Amino acid sequence: MRLTHVRLLVDDFTACFRFYRDVLGLEPTWGNETDGYADFAAGDATIAIIRRDGQAEVVELRPPGDGSMVIVNVDSVDEAAARLADHLVGEPQSRPDWGIRFAHLRDPAGTLIEINEPISMEEE
Repeated sequence: MRLTHVRLLVDDFTACFRFYRDVLGLEPTWGNETDGYADFAAGDATIAIIRRDGQAEVVELRPPGDGSMVIVNVDSVDEAAARLADHLVGEPQSRPDWGIRFAHLRDPAGTLIEINEPISMEEE
C-alpha cells in the first residue's frame, strides 16, 4: 500500500482552490478554480480538493468536522504564521517533547491545518 495524496471535501470549491494556490502558495497540477476537482503539489505528496457534492455522488458522506488534520512542514513556523496570520487559530507554540514548533490554521472549508518545523529537544 502506498499513500498517493489526501483529498479534502469542500463546499466552496473556488475559495478553497484560491486558498491553497494563493495563500499557501501550492502549485496546481490538475484542475482550475471552476473544475470542482484540483490537485496541488505539496513536496512528495499531493493535496487534492473536490466539491463535497461531487464526492457524494459515489459514496455517502458524514457531516464535516475535525476528524482529520493536514500537516505541512515549513522552514520557519514564525515566518509562515506571520504570512498566514489572518487564517491562524492560535499562536505558534513549541513542544520540545514532540520535537516541533507549530501553529494551526483553517482553510475556507474549515479543514484544520498544522504548519510545523522540527526543533531540538532542548529548545523551548
